[in-house]
Amino acid sequence: KNAGRFPAELLFMTGFFAGNVLPNLIWKMEWKQKTLASFYLIRSFAGKDISGGAYFLEVLRRRGGFFLLLFLCGFTIFGVPLTVAYMLFLGMETGMILALSVLEFGIYGGVAGAGLLMPQYLVYIPAYFYLAGIVYRQSYGIWKNYGLVPQKTGAYFRQGITVFLLYTGGILAESFLNPWIVEKVIKGLKFF
Repeated sequence: KNAGRFPAELLFMTGFFAGNVLPNLIWKMEWKQKTLASFYLIRSFAGKDISGGAYFLEVLRRRGGFFLLLFLCGFTIFGVPLTVAYMLFLGMETGMILALSVLEFGIYGGVAGAGLLMPQYLVYIPAYFYLAGIVYRQSYGIWKNYGLVPQKTGAYFRQGITVFLLYTGGILAESFLNPWIVEKVIKGLKFF
């Protein structure tokens, strides 16, 4: 039996919905303090004072490392559950960033949250949808005891390299364009 189409969009949107709802529920019950979004910002931007090329290498290490792990899991049975879990996680992460930004700072926080995600998520999300689909199909074949088929493995490598080149565009955008966007958004909204 063929693996069929991987429901990446459905899983992402389910995670996105959960990422929007959960912070709202928890915020009303417990967190009425302005710390959670601050922790996200500190975790994202604190630590080493890096910029330019060094920041690019740090983003490449973080983002590229998981991309490589997901790609390599396509050669194992772990690719199927990992793609499902990651699409849910990616949706939750995106939804939580936006929800917490709005909860923290109101409507202006939504603009700031969008600034944190742009423009790299315009590349990351479609790249991960495509990557999750090819990893799912490759891993599904192994899961159903078809084993590694050399003809399909070559196509899998070519597709993986293609999506990584697209994904590298997102890494470049996150490294060089996003800091400028975030700076302009924060100055424009006069948060600090």
